Amino acid sequence: MKIVQKITSQFDCPDFIDTHRQRPHDFTRRRQLTFKNLVLFLLNQPRTALQTELDQFYRVLNQASAETQVVTAQAFSKARGKLKPEVFESLNQTLQQQLDSLGLRQTWRGLRVLAVDGSTVHLPLESVMTRFFGCHSEFPVARLSMLYDVADGQTLHSLIVPSAVGERDCAHLHLEHLPADSLTLFDRGYPGHWLFALFEQHRRHFLMRLPCGYNAQVKQFLRSGQTEDTQFFSASHPEARLFCTEAGVDPAGRVELRLIRVELASGESEVLLTSLLDRQAFPAEVFADLYHRRWGIETDYRRLKQTLCLDNFSGRSVTAVKQDFHAGQLLKNLALLMQHLLQPVIEQRHKGRKLRWKVNFTQGVSRLKNTLVDLLVRPGVQGLANVMELMANSLSAVRPGRSFPRQRKRLASRGCEGYKPTR
Repeated sequence: MKIVQKITSQFDCPDFIDTHRQRPHDFTRRRQLTFKNLVLFLLNQPRTALQTELDQFYRVLNQASAETQVVTAQAFSKARGKLKPEVFESLNQTLQQQLDSLGLRQTWRGLRVLAVDGSTVHLPLESVMTRFFGCHSEFPVARLSMLYDVADGQTLHSLIVPSAVGERDCAHLHLEHLPADSLTLFDRGYPGHWLFALFEQHRRHFLMRLPCGYNAQVKQFLRSGQTEDTQFFSASHPEARLFCTEAGVDPAGRVELRLIRVELASGESEVLLTSLLDRQAFPAEVFADLYHRRWGIETDYRRLKQTLCLDNFSGRSVTAVKQDFHAGQLLKNLALLMQHLLQPVIEQRHKGRKLRWKVNFTQGVSRLKNTLVDLLVRPGVQGLANVMELMANSLSAVRPGRSFPRQRKRLASRGCEGYKPTR
């Protein structure tokens, strides 16, 4: 309830409204589509016909017995142009600050474990999308990137940028949002000396997978048969030194890092690189399982794209695309927070069962459709308890250790048939 009240208090705050409207005179006249109503409607994830969504929204908002046309789809499309997409990023920052202050974070050996990864999303077929975001194979595409907490599934910072912006450039933009005493996981698309040096400069830790042929040092390490080794890395290539200069780090500087060999079940060896040099506090054998936790961010992209139907945008402008993306991130974070808080209750209820159970995310988000609007407009303990109880009864079994080889027998269709959208 503290978190809900903290978020809802922002909706009527004059300073908050002033910061997140496009022009000073926006949202000053008495209209049905107020600043608060517009934010709530976008947070409600309109994915079907806009007029139908608006009628359902105002029925819940006004506690009416039947749907009526209070606002037209055209009026909504015009009003959303007055709202900055950053409003949902600010609300998410409020949410994350509340989680910090209430002590709801989990750590691994004293460190918060985060992950960074990128993806892409197809956009509406409009020329304005191609001009702003760029295209791939003649279709408009945007680059996505997230800073993700692997313990509770919260997205701390997210980006939707032109496709020409690389994943490592996005990692640079996430850097200022990294909390102290954290460890960030990266896959093998990220290694670069300038990024190693930036992490050292900001006194942040990382763990990333290296390609086996990354440089002569890695090749020599693999040939040596050692399990781990600590070495100094430097920018030996002219292009690498140029990247260091552009990133604001010393191109002649050396960074002390630790190489770790991990033997896979397939018989192959993978190489991990980390800034955690203390072998007593962080023995080599813990890193294989730790790096595997990075898979959570891949699952999170599946949630956004499949369950929340990210590419089914509610508008065809750059502003609409950004609004939908960041509103989806906030909704996902709220749903996962409820799921996280419910887990001890679920485990107590089902402690006698063979398998562990957790809230089914798709069903949980479906429970929040319109219900979240009512909760944020009229926050109350009973309303929140009702939502939580509905989610607590929407469960899936956790089956650890399952692994299936990918067997693609036909061309991929749009989406994944095994994961149903919320509505």
